Amino acid sequence: MKIITRDLVKGKDTFFIVTRRGRRIEEKNYKTQAEAQYRADALYGVLKKYDPNDLGKIAIVKTSNTYKVY
Repeated sequence: MKIITRDLVKGKDTFFIVTRRGRRIEEKNYKTQAEAQYRADALYGVLKKYDPNDLGKIAIVKTSNTYKVY
């Protein structure tokens, strides 16, 4: 799973967002990478069964500006 760093701002909180094909899978922003990784692993398990073509398109975005990740 890829970790993408985008729009980090010094002095602001950092969040992790799970994406699929570059789009958010849910509204939730995770405070730790471990929480986001757990959610991404759960998504991977579901996609493995129902849509294996998208397995390589899951990513975790590390950002300070959560509103910029759609």
